[in-house]
Amino acid sequence: MSNRVGDADPTFWDDVDGSGTRQRCRALVHAIDDGITAVDTDGELTFANERAEEILGRSADELAGDAFAELIHDGPRWDLVDESGEPLESGETPFDHVVDREETVADRIVGLRREGGDRVWLSVGGAPQWTENGDLAGAVFVFDDVTEQREVESELEEILGRVTDAFYALDDEFRFTHVNERAEELLQHDEAELLGDVLWDVFPSAAEIDEVWDAFQTALDTQEATSYELYYDRLDFWVEANLYPSETGISVYFRDVTERKEREAERDEMIRELQQSEERLRLALEASEMGTWELDLQTEESPVRSPQHDRIFGYEEPLEDWDVETFLDHVHPEDRPRVTQRFEDAFESGSWDFECRITRADGERREIAAKGEFHFDSEGEPVRAVGVVQDVTERKQRERRLEEANERFEAATEAGAVGTWEWRIPENTFVSGTSFARTFGIDPEDAQEGVPLERFLSAVHEDDQDRIAERIEETVDTCGEYEEEYRVWNADDELRWVVARGHVECDEDGNAERFPGALTDITERKRAELEVEEQTKQLETLFRVLPVGVVVANGDGSLRRANDTAREIWGGDVFEADSVEEYDKFTATWADTGEPVGPEDWTMYRVLQGDAVVEPHTYEIEAFDGERRVIMEHGMPVTDEHGDVTRAVVTLTDITERREYQRKLEESNERLEQFAYAASHDLQEPLRMITSYLQLIENRYDDALDDDGQEFLAYAVDGADRMREMIDGLLEYSRVETQGDPFEPVDLDAVLEDTTTDLQLQIEETDAEITTGTDSDSDLDSDSDSDPGSLPTVHGDRGQLRQVFQNLLDNALEYSDDEPPRVHVSAERDGSEWIVSIRDEGSGIDSDDQARIFEVFQRLHTHEEHDGTGIGLALCKRIVERHGGEIWVDSEPGEGSTFSFSLPVVDEQ
Repeated sequence: MSNRVGDADPTFWDDVDGSGTRQRCRALVHAIDDGITAVDTDGELTFANERAEEILGRSADELAGDAFAELIHDGPRWDLVDESGEPLESGETPFDHVVDREETVADRIVGLRREGGDRVWLSVGGAPQWTENGDLAGAVFVFDDVTEQREVESELEEILGRVTDAFYALDDEFRFTHVNERAEELLQHDEAELLGDVLWDVFPSAAEIDEVWDAFQTALDTQEATSYELYYDRLDFWVEANLYPSETGISVYFRDVTERKEREAERDEMIRELQQSEERLRLALEASEMGTWELDLQTEESPVRSPQHDRIFGYEEPLEDWDVETFLDHVHPEDRPRVTQRFEDAFESGSWDFECRITRADGERREIAAKGEFHFDSEGEPVRAVGVVQDVTERKQRERRLEEANERFEAATEAGAVGTWEWRIPENTFVSGTSFARTFGIDPEDAQEGVPLERFLSAVHEDDQDRIAERIEETVDTCGEYEEEYRVWNADDELRWVVARGHVECDEDGNAERFPGALTDITERKRAELEVEEQTKQLETLFRVLPVGVVVANGDGSLRRANDTAREIWGGDVFEADSVEEYDKFTATWADTGEPVGPEDWTMYRVLQGDAVVEPHTYEIEAFDGERRVIMEHGMPVTDEHGDVTRAVVTLTDITERREYQRKLEESNERLEQFAYAASHDLQEPLRMITSYLQLIENRYDDALDDDGQEFLAYAVDGADRMREMIDGLLEYSRVETQGDPFEPVDLDAVLEDTTTDLQLQIEETDAEITTGTDSDSDLDSDSDSDPGSLPTVHGDRGQLRQVFQNLLDNALEYSDDEPPRVHVSAERDGSEWIVSIRDEGSGIDSDDQARIFEVFQRLHTHEEHDGTGIGLALCKRIVERHGGEIWVDSEPGEGSTFSFSLPVVDEQ
């Protein structure tokens, strides 16, 4: 504390007896929790402990000047008030009583405002300090911060003040027992009307408000205070109610807080607008990449800086310390004197605005623009500076490039790179620059002296000469402006396109005197325009001959044009409409539902809203030639540089023929299914005959056959049996679509349980284990029981889904190699589909065979290795496809297989 006021004051701290008592006193004074200050006879501060500095919000050095003197005499910066909040009258401060009147004061409550603007409340005590001769030596003040105590007292006063609010009491059956006058006024009922009545009978609508009902019930049940705040329609005001329960009932204090709620709404709206303004300012600053900063001129520190500010100076992380010297260190040495002078001038003008070069922390040279202003105190002294900085390196570079371009343009013009001329009309002298003259094969010196206009006009293409001569004559006669495009032959006999611009200057009498102008070669632009024109013609031709109908509309919905195919589809030239509202003359229904198509359902309407219709809209239309057609429409918007729709293009395709083809294909598939059914059914009879005769031969002649004969007979019987199985499988395969049951909710857990029951004998014989659950919980090597409820409920044919599970589980058990089968069944949702998987640890399937195993009669093993018809997986595929899903396998030889199939999720609504 070597620099604090009073540390070196010999009259205050002098250790006269050498005992160290003063030193201990000083340590004690600084350690206690009260603020302590001392003043001399003139009222100037001679000592302040650390607690005094903290309470008053100023350092001892700041208090040593006029600040503490103003505190004693009620200066404006302290804004002293008495205990009731009224301003203290001059001479009535506790400090005046001690210093001026030499009186002792104790526990005087006074409020003052600290430098940061917040008010604190102090309990002040003070006494004069005397010399050994009895003369006044000064005064000592002790004060304590009682702000928190005042706040507690204020809250207590607020609670006590509620007694003046509206009040009523209820017994434990919610009957009114007391109503004060304010409650009578707000409830719009006299006490005599309410006493003895039940609250909910008088105000039944209140019982329907959950917040009110719950508050009363909770208060009575828990014996704890509750409250609510809401707008009550019946009484037409916002009510704030506080409920205090007791064993005998509830006391209710409430008030009309409508004005407060309105003020809060206004405040919220102001805050919202302020936040929006701040957000717009933030976005504007971010968009302009401006950095903001604030400088405390007393401490010369910058406490507030945006991250962009430090990034401009090359610091990715904000610096802890930043002041004027730090800024000037970054300024280019040649610019530093000028920048320093601008800041000094700003102390007079109040603001600054300059640009300078800086060297960033990483050594890169940049240019910045800086703007800001000073904030002054009541005495006109600057106390704070705020400003913005912006990196303008790119802008300055563009400006320099523009200046250089202008210089090059001027130099080029002087050198003749851009052709310029001046026709002095009375003398018929045509003067031009060097480039202009050389372009047309004229000696530059002659051109500078001037040649007849005809020398240049002769280079104009013969088809353009008359037109150009007429325009020149017209411009001269009217003293007007001139601009024309035409073709010329240059000195190399090349045909070029040029644009000539100029104007005629006349005297006061209207006589033409001078005709200056410039000539620009626009050959490349004209070639591009001609190419675009040619492409436009080609597109126009394509538009007319396209076999697809095309309709184009303007951004306002008015139909612009349609090609012949579109007219044929709609049965005439009917594409005339000024807006979307007129589209109701085109009548149609949705092809899949038969619902009418409204004006906003048309593809054109959606495209005009900016939507690209890539998934086609399919309509059945009633054309204007009386025909009904099915059409398919796609659409695409055309937007400008702002993203606004300026055109809408819709294509129409007539699909009556396609739908007819699809219908015939469906009929053909149906006939094929019937044929497959009939063929397989008819094969049953001769097969039964073969089987019967084989059995007769085996029964009658078994003893007469030698070993070869018995073997041949066994082959024949086995072949017949397998043929029967294949025919049965083919029958089942052909009847998936036609003989299936209607779809209904199917619990796959129940289906799996039925399937494992059917396979129980095979499971026991192979010592198989079948588990269920999510993939994350599965463990084929565990001995855990099945997890019930692990598979979903789907919409389908229960019998057919049972066939799928039986075939897949049977395969998993069959192809398990020599180890006991371990099979896991799981389901996982993937968007709008369930993925059901059956995983085993069997022999696996080679990748080349994984696709063909789902085809009819495709087998990977011989009958000696594994039984089967080669239809099971094909049947699974057809059943899954009937249910709107797909089936596939993931497998590696020797690593097992996972058969998965997808099924739609049941609509939860």
